[in-house]
Amino acid sequence: MTEHSHTNMTRLRAFGIHLGISLLIFVVLAYLIVFVWYPGIFFDTDGGWRGMRIIIGVDLVLGPMLTLVVFKAGKPGLKFDLAAIALLQTVCLTAGTYIVWAERPLAVVYVDSRFEVMTTDDYAHLQPPPDLDQFPGPYPKRLMVKFPEGLEEATAARQALFAGEHSPATYVAGYVPFDHTDPIFTEDPRDIELIRTRDAGDDALGEWVQTHGGSLEDYRFYTFSTRYVYRYVGYRIGEGEMTGFLNVQPR
Repeated sequence: MTEHSHTNMTRLRAFGIHLGISLLIFVVLAYLIVFVWYPGIFFDTDGGWRGMRIIIGVDLVLGPMLTLVVFKAGKPGLKFDLAAIALLQTVCLTAGTYIVWAERPLAVVYVDSRFEVMTTDDYAHLQPPPDLDQFPGPYPKRLMVKFPEGLEEATAARQALFAGEHSPATYVAGYVPFDHTDPIFTEDPRDIELIRTRDAGDDALGEWVQTHGGSLEDYRFYTFSTRYVYRYVGYRIGEGEMTGFLNVQPR
């Protein structure tokens, strides 16, 4: 065996070891992203896949490829080079993981016929940030907003939010667990005739009925807003879980 082939085999072995370690780290982070930080629909609607690409780029591509390029058996300063690669990968991976974690959905808040997915940035103006642990269920928490019953108090609360250019979904004082039987939800869906107007020519409503069964009278539709998705979401009357997204763009 020539020295050249021996060097190549050593380089590939070092690359394989680095890739194997990186793969183990990736499996742990992928589990957290898919099942804990961005569960269910949120992997697609709130950037879970985008976060996964960051992790893949840093963990499975950057580090192992640098090892493949730099490694050469007997090379002076090889240990320093490998240590520098490990440090660079650790810093980049830590930063990327923090970004993915910090941008994870914390709550799905229903208010004014609309579901808003809330992240840390949405609560940045609140000090201290809201304690969402007090509400039942896993993250993201499913919540709804109840403004004060008195007209003056409710108006004052809304005006304060408007003056600060904050969404009504950030009215933390009015947070209660989401209840699909509450009149706030059941009696205030989006106007189906308005949706029909926006659906003119596409027949998304017809496709909805074919896909989910029943008739349109069996469903209520609401706006669903995230960082990457802005759609109508449908609920079958009497059920607490959303049926699916309607392929009509709200305006």
